[in-house]
Amino acid sequence: MKSLDDNLNVKIIEGVLTSKTQDEIAEELNVSTKTIYNRMRILENQGILKEVKKGVWKVDYARIGMDNIGVVLLGIHNDRSGMDKLIEHLKKLDYVENVFEIIGSEYNLCVIVRFRGLEEAINESSKFQAWLNKRGIRVDRFNAFISGKTHKDHRRTKL
Repeated sequence: MKSLDDNLNVKIIEGVLTSKTQDEIAEELNVSTKTIYNRMRILENQGILKEVKKGVWKVDYARIGMDNIGVVLLGIHNDRSGMDKLIEHLKKLDYVENVFEIIGSEYNLCVIVRFRGLEEAINESSKFQAWLNKRGIRVDRFNAFISGKTHKDHRRTKL
């Protein structure tokens, strides 16, 4: 998509993904707020951004090629310090969206990840395995599932 070939557009989208305001994005990129506003309207017309309410924007992950969600289940039965190290590491990885400790299963961690595609998933998986090996964290059980197509991408909105 042409809009993603433009570095300013990429930085704007990244700003929206990190919940920055138009003013904050403009200041960070050293351009006028009007420039950001105009670019965001163009991105909205292309279906990449959507203004959900005044000043609040959402990115359509499918339109930017990042709708590959993965669910990774890990069974780790080291001491608690190994588990804590792993959780802290996962929290730092940008492609990791959620980390859940689970009970009542042979797995004790569920990790939700988002990738640009299978190639990125494979590369990041290799880096992750190397990180585990270097720290002596043994994974007893591992299962990973990557989505083929997203039918609903939503966060709960009602209490």
